[in-house]
Amino acid sequence: MQTIEDAISAVGTLRPVRSVELVANAPGRVTSVPVSSGQEVEQGALLIQLDDRATRAALVEAEATLSEARQNFQRIEQLTDSNIAAEASLEEARARLSRAEAGVMMARADLEDRAITAPFAGTLGVIDTEPGSFVQSGVSVARLSDLSAVEVSLSVPERYFERVQQGQALIVTTPAYPEESFEGRVTLRAPEINLGSRSVEIRAEIDNAEGRLVGGMFANSRLVLDSYEGMVIPDDAIISEGLTTYVYTVEDGTAQRTEIDIGASLGALTEVREGLGAQDSVVIAGWDQLSDDAPVEIDGTVAREGLE
Repeated sequence: MQTIEDAISAVGTLRPVRSVELVANAPGRVTSVPVSSGQEVEQGALLIQLDDRATRAALVEAEATLSEARQNFQRIEQLTDSNIAAEASLEEARARLSRAEAGVMMARADLEDRAITAPFAGTLGVIDTEPGSFVQSGVSVARLSDLSAVEVSLSVPERYFERVQQGQALIVTTPAYPEESFEGRVTLRAPEINLGSRSVEIRAEIDNAEGRLVGGMFANSRLVLDSYEGMVIPDDAIISEGLTTYVYTVEDGTAQRTEIDIGASLGALTEVREGLGAQDSVVIAGWDQLSDDAPVEIDGTVAREGLE
């Protein structure tokens, strides 16, 4: 008896749990690039600074205009309370104050657009932008990826739709680490079937605290749907003739041809679902000389590794 896993295999691609293209919100000349390609950065870290002299001056001007508008509003408000100024003058002063506040907000936003910062902690991709170069608005300057965990996306046949559930274990191997495997958990099963391939997309997340896995890696995936205890025998004992599968068992010193129903393959062993009992003796070697009810002499001196 052995624990047997009901699993399916599929291939997929690894990708970061979060990854974005960083673009400039405004055109400008680059004045500094305080980071380098492949560097790990914290959220809010400055990545690329554009020339902001004009926008800083515009902000100072907007703040001065706001201060003047606020003082004027307060003065007219006092006069209105004393019935010296008309209500219309107060409304006009209030409107000028609102426009001045909006002007400051716009100037601050314009100034912020001159600095490209990290929206979250992660690892930078290749940065080809250098100080002195000019970048256009909307042009990508770098990619930022959160590699604290990676996600594998793959497709499995439609018939497994009901059996795939969140939380199931997924074992991944990749050519970059041929001797290692990485375990993840299913986080998503698509709510619909792809009409073209008749398959369902699933996604699983793998912890990547050490940062060894990166986006784009090829992933050989094995999804464990269920596990159970089952009976297994060596492949050497199994004989197939057409649609019939059988083994020779030994009862009272004679060979008995016994048909079996086989299941999962486990390397050099195969699951037997029906046809054998746990105490049956099965012929592993020499069955090519046997027929039903033939006398059998067991050679007890031959040992097979891993078998009792």
